[in-house]
Amino acid sequence: MRYSDTPAERAFLNAAPCFHLYTTPLESDFFFHDDHERVIALNLMAIAKMASDCKLLAYSIMTNHFHFILSGQEEEVLSFFERYKLLLDNYFSRHGKPGIMRSVKAGITAINDLRQLRTEIAYVIRNAFVARPEVNVFADPWSSGFLYFNPLLVKDGVSASSLKGRSLREFTCSRTITELDARIYVKDGVAQPWSFVDYEYAMSFYDNARQFVFSVLRSVEAQVETSLKYGDDPAVCDEELLPLVMDLSRKTFQEAGVFQLNARQKKELVVLVKNKYHSSNKQLARVIKIPLSEVDAMFPLRAKR
Repeated sequence: MRYSDTPAERAFLNAAPCFHLYTTPLESDFFFHDDHERVIALNLMAIAKMASDCKLLAYSIMTNHFHFILSGQEEEVLSFFERYKLLLDNYFSRHGKPGIMRSVKAGITAINDLRQLRTEIAYVIRNAFVARPEVNVFADPWSSGFLYFNPLLVKDGVSASSLKGRSLREFTCSRTITELDARIYVKDGVAQPWSFVDYEYAMSFYDNARQFVFSVLRSVEAQVETSLKYGDDPAVCDEELLPLVMDLSRKTFQEAGVFQLNARQKKELVVLVKNKYHSSNKQLARVIKIPLSEVDAMFPLRAKR
């Protein structure tokens, strides 16, 4: 069977246009400081999505930016974010951050082929995973990675249309929203992503669960390139960085192991890895086996990070 004849490829060819919609990280503030505020972000996302004529394939709610993979016409994809931004702006205006959303602009990238779609989905659901060591990429409540190919996914809750009075106001953080889409399900005041994310549709772009998992965990170089494209820090863990460092060492010095490098070569390698993967000083010291004091002397502005 040719690649173009796989069910996943046919699904992509028959799909509406797909886009990666994102915002660049705020430099001087956070949108969300705790899980309570992230719950609000999730609830308002559900409301905005159900009012839009597009499919939500993946999302990540970060402390200071957002990522979404959506399928639909570009104007409707942008309309979704404008709805979401307005809902968030109303919330922040009443909670001490008036205007924080008004300066936020959405970037949008068209997804042109199936390989790119898989790379972009992987990038979105890996976003928190590469930023915080405690995050499980397949069990993060603030991104959609736990939805796909999950036989243990629990689908419960009550329809949002049943919320009235105080429970409705708490869910929406609004007194003007008087009715919610019945397709949104709510449990303990939280919109359940299985009810508003089109994760089963997203699964149609993979031939099986193994292909999905491999696409998320294996393409580190593609993830780094995608991070740089969207203005994010392309952080990778030590286990991912080590083979990349070995490859750089082999290509540059004809030595795969860092133990074979002399002091000058190690410093050259530190610069190469820093420029290519934006690793922290501590990670560079760990992986390249060089004293942290030497790395800090090379990159003093990053020494305290």
